[in-house]
Amino acid sequence: MPAYRTSREHLFEELRRLDLVLNLQIARQRSDPTGERFHEFSGLFIAEDEINRLVDGKKVQHSLDAQIQARLQALETAIADAERTIADSVAESLNLGVRLSLPRLAEIFQLSPFDIDVLLICLAPEIDLKYEKLYAYLQNDVTRKRPTTNLILNLFCRSLDERLQARTRLLPEAPLCKYELVLSADDMAADQASALARSLKIDERILNYLLDAEAIDERVVSFSRLVHPQVDLGQVLLPHSLMQSLAAGFQNVTQNGGAVLILQGPEGSGKRFVAEALCRAAGMELLVAEASAMISAAPDQATLAARLFREATLRDTVIFIDQAELLLGEGEKESYAHHALGNALRSFNGIVFLGNAGSRNSQLLATHGRLLSFVFPLPDFVTRKEIWNRALAECGCAVSSDIDLDSLADRFSFTAGRVHNAVAEARRLANPAGGDARSIGAEDLNLACRAQSGGKLPALARKVNPIFTWNDIILPNDCLEQLREVCGHIRHRRRVFSDWGFDAKISLGKGLSILFVGPSGTGKTMAAEIVASELALDLYKIDLSSIVSKYIGETEKNLNRIFSEAEQSNAVLFFDEADAVFGKRSEVEDSHDRYANIETNYLLQKMEEYEGIVILASNFHKNIDEAFTRRLRFIIDFPFPEKEPRYRIWQRVFPAGTPLDRDIDFAFLAQKLKLSGGSIRNIALSAAFLAAENSGHVSMEHIICATKREFQKVGKLCVKSDFEHYFDLVANEEVAS
Repeated sequence: MPAYRTSREHLFEELRRLDLVLNLQIARQRSDPTGERFHEFSGLFIAEDEINRLVDGKKVQHSLDAQIQARLQALETAIADAERTIADSVAESLNLGVRLSLPRLAEIFQLSPFDIDVLLICLAPEIDLKYEKLYAYLQNDVTRKRPTTNLILNLFCRSLDERLQARTRLLPEAPLCKYELVLSADDMAADQASALARSLKIDERILNYLLDAEAIDERVVSFSRLVHPQVDLGQVLLPHSLMQSLAAGFQNVTQNGGAVLILQGPEGSGKRFVAEALCRAAGMELLVAEASAMISAAPDQATLAARLFREATLRDTVIFIDQAELLLGEGEKESYAHHALGNALRSFNGIVFLGNAGSRNSQLLATHGRLLSFVFPLPDFVTRKEIWNRALAECGCAVSSDIDLDSLADRFSFTAGRVHNAVAEARRLANPAGGDARSIGAEDLNLACRAQSGGKLPALARKVNPIFTWNDIILPNDCLEQLREVCGHIRHRRRVFSDWGFDAKISLGKGLSILFVGPSGTGKTMAAEIVASELALDLYKIDLSSIVSKYIGETEKNLNRIFSEAEQSNAVLFFDEADAVFGKRSEVEDSHDRYANIETNYLLQKMEEYEGIVILASNFHKNIDEAFTRRLRFIIDFPFPEKEPRYRIWQRVFPAGTPLDRDIDFAFLAQKLKLSGGSIRNIALSAAFLAAENSGHVSMEHIICATKREFQKVGKLCVKSDFEHYFDLVANEEVAS
């Protein structure tokens, strides 16, 4: 027999066979003289004769005339001949390498001949509406235009045993229903109709597949896309040993069946890039799904996951799920998506990449059987420099010669994804109106990098815009020298660790942890701003109220989120009043003490692992656990200012544009009023508002009155020895205009 050239040729031949089966059933029904179809109002009411026959339980025997019997025999013979002809043509097509969708579908989902017949019956009305009329006629109901389970069994089963066996192929765990190849077509609730009376229809994606349409399942397209990989393995910048392991692992799973490959690493570290490169080398396509879009697409993640994996099975593609950590959580809100993914994985025999930015390698996934995990590190300095070089070369825009790649790679510990985003943002900043009139400059890249470096930190901490400079802070020389040394450690980190080899000598503690200790108002926050400004890095102040939790384990989770995001943020993390989190461990007297100590031990571990900049501020050195102080690179004391520093603070606290009276006695204020820099700043601001309200010039009277208010605020008494000849102004509520 001639081979089929296309799937449609084969499908239409199968439908012609179905026509014979339907004709045979129609002939059988017409040949039954006791059938209800002989009544004028057949299908609209139930006749007495039919009830009597059903109650008696006896099938009326009748003889067929020779013409009818010959007709039935001829149809049965034609059906058998059609089945043989189709089988021979399918075999010939497969020998010639022709891909036929129906046999392929049967192979993928292990469908039986009965399953294939069910698909054809459900598919037929989607090809020709005549089948709706035929089904309604055979079911004696003009409203029944879809095939019911009973009709299907009547068409293909000749005995009760055959019917019972065939019904098992329509159970939920059988392939047709498990993979949603056919669906219920009833609008009524499933429990309002018997199983035999339920109508079936073919799933739209399966219909398109059988008709050789290439459209992705409409339920899947909202959160996934098909990728034809264009990335070459030579373009991947990862440690050589990791690339060897990835290539070997992927080759192994392609040869020996499916597996789950967890690619764990920070956002933008090249997980999807690597998956594309591996698939291209193997000549495979990649179906990329976004977990966040999947979760928001519909509440029923189980159905979406099943559809996604079915789509990959139909296309014989590899799956890549980005942000898979959103589906791997153990919390109550995440458990449904978690189990949905696990169930889909256990039913899938292909290859799945899970791009995981966290560290959640679910125990549930381990039941899949084959689970390979690979950790993508943050790129080192040399790799970052090469990434910057490539990104700028490929950006399609001129690049200024003043760009220092060494500085960019050293200051910003970006992944490849963030580097490319930064370059794209710099191009936009250089040419906001579009086009490429101006080349990308160093300042464009600096601004773009700082925009990229924040990441998700704004949701976890408050960004501080540094406004202070070295001229604004008054500290002892030794303290200032230490602050400048802090900046030097950041500027020359790459030279010391990379060029001079200290990276190989130190496994933990490569970050810069600093403790600022001193009374409130002595300049700790100002110093943090100056360091961040000097290094052109963003400063994030951690809100302890949003971190510390009374619930066990929540504090650690919150801090882990901060440190994990800060790994790529390149920002200065500033923990004010840090003793609330980094306090001393206590003797274990109850469960609360034990869990508090666990929090402290966890923080010690995170600080050692973290390679960024952390500044801790505390009013009292003794409140900080000794284990923390051993891990600090700098401990800088901020003393309460004496007379000379206070004098300099008073002189600099007022902006140059402030109208000051000449009679302001800064020497008197510095000598008699023992205040911190923060209090002096508060007094200066209050005095400015008092002056703005009346005279328009800041005078000594305004400053004294503002000082009185500051004393009242902190609960300090105003005594004559402090104010001397200005005490009358303190005693008098009014300020002269």
